[in-house]
Amino acid sequence: MALFGRSGDVSYDDLLNRIADLERRVAILERAGHGGSVSPPPPAGPQPSGGAGISQEVWRLASAGQKIQAIKRLREETGMGLKEAKDVVDRL
Repeated sequence: MALFGRSGDVSYDDLLNRIADLERRVAILERAGHGGSVSPPPPAGPQPSGGAGISQEVWRLASAGQKIQAIKRLREETGMGLKEAKDVVDRL
């Protein structure tokens, strides 16, 4: 198994992109787990609008009781795993 679970050649740019993605995910989880009290560095790449790194659409779905749809949307936006996304939506 290669670095980060990938096989074959991995370029320097691929590694930088992977690190940026992981940092973005950690920042989202920190904000969700600490009620927004942690101020991590701004994540790289396009960001959803809304509080604590969660898009307005995810907030709206969760507020309307559509948790499954909110979890699906959050996973699409962030690439989070099912458990991660469920835990975040449950905290909204």
